[in-house]
Amino acid sequence: MEKSKVQNQNINYISLASLISAIAVVFLHSNGVFWNFNATAGYWKSANIIESVFYFAVPVFFMISGATLLDFNKRYNLKVYFSKRIHKTVIPYVFWSFIGLAFQIIYLKNIKITEVSVAYLANGLLSGKLVDIYWFFIPLFCLYLSIPLFAAVPKEKRKGIFTYLTAGTFILNCFIPFLLNLFKIHINYSLSIGVGSGYLIYIMLGYLLSKYDISKSVRYLLYLLAVLGLVMHMAGTYILSVNSGKIIDTFKGYVNVPCVLYSVGIFVLFRYSGEKIMKINIVGKVVNFLSKYTFSMYLIHWYILQIMIKELAINTKSIYYRAFSPFAVLIITVLFTSLIRKVPILRKILP
Repeated sequence: MEKSKVQNQNINYISLASLISAIAVVFLHSNGVFWNFNATAGYWKSANIIESVFYFAVPVFFMISGATLLDFNKRYNLKVYFSKRIHKTVIPYVFWSFIGLAFQIIYLKNIKITEVSVAYLANGLLSGKLVDIYWFFIPLFCLYLSIPLFAAVPKEKRKGIFTYLTAGTFILNCFIPFLLNLFKIHINYSLSIGVGSGYLIYIMLGYLLSKYDISKSVRYLLYLLAVLGLVMHMAGTYILSVNSGKIIDTFKGYVNVPCVLYSVGIFVLFRYSGEKIMKINIVGKVVNFLSKYTFSMYLIHWYILQIMIKELAINTKSIYYRAFSPFAVLIITVLFTSLIRKVPILRKILP
C-alpha cells in the first residue's frame, strides 16, 4: 500500500459499510436455524450459505471503528472520547440489556424471575449475555479501551508499525493455530502477539485499509483471497459438518483465517466500489438517511424478530423469512427509532 495522496478523502463509503453490516447482522440472527444441524434438510444448506456470506458483519464493524476513531485526538481529548463512547454505546447497552431481560421474563417467558439475582445480573452485563446477541458489546468496549494506545502511535509511524503488527498477528495468532486445528496437530503452541490479540487486529486493519491507497494489483489479490476465505468457510463447514453429523467450527470464528481474509476483501470493496456507489445521487441520499439508524438496528432487531416469530407464528426454517425479514426489521427500526427520538430524554437509549 502507498500513502494516500488525499489524506482527507471522502469516506462516505463508511456509511454504506455500516448500513450493510447492520443488515448483515440481522441476516445472521434471522438465520439462527444454521445451528440446528440437519445434513439432509434443505434449510441447513441454504442456512450455511447465508451464514457464510454475511459473516463479515462484526469484523467490518470493528474495522470501521479503527478507520474512524484512531484520529480522535485531533478532534477532542481523552475525557471527551470516553464520554462519547459511554453515551453512545455503554448507556444504550445497559438500558437494552435490562429491557431484554424483562422481555424474556414477561413476553418470551424463557427466564424465571426467581433465576435473577445480583450475581446473575452482574454476570450477564459483564459477559453480554443478558441478551445473547449483545455479546459483541464486550469486545467492542475492550476495543474502545485499547484505541487510545494505538492512537498514541505517531501518524508518520503508523503504517510501518500497524503493518508489522497485523502481519505478525495474522501469522502467529490466526494462521498457525488454524493449520494446527485443521490438520489435528497437537503441539504446545503458545506464540502470539498480545497487542493484536482478539479483535484488536481489526482496529489496525481498519486504519490501514482506509487511510492508505491500495494499488489495483493488491486490491485484486485481496478480492481473490476474500473469495478463497468465503469458499473455505462455506465449503469447509459444510463438508466437515456433514461428515461428522454435527457442526464443526474449524473454518468458523471471527479471528480465524477464512473470516479475516473475507472481511478484509469486503472492507476494501466497500472503500473502492462504495465510493462510486455513493456518488449516485439517490443511493447516497438513501444510504445517508438509513445509516443514522444502523446502531439502533443492532440494539433492537432481536426484539423485532422475536415478536414477529411469536405473533405471526413464523416458521424460522422458511427461506422467505430468512431472506426478507431483515428488510422488514429495517423499516420497523426506522419508524420506531424516529418516534423514540422525538422525546429528547429517550434519544440517549437509541442514539
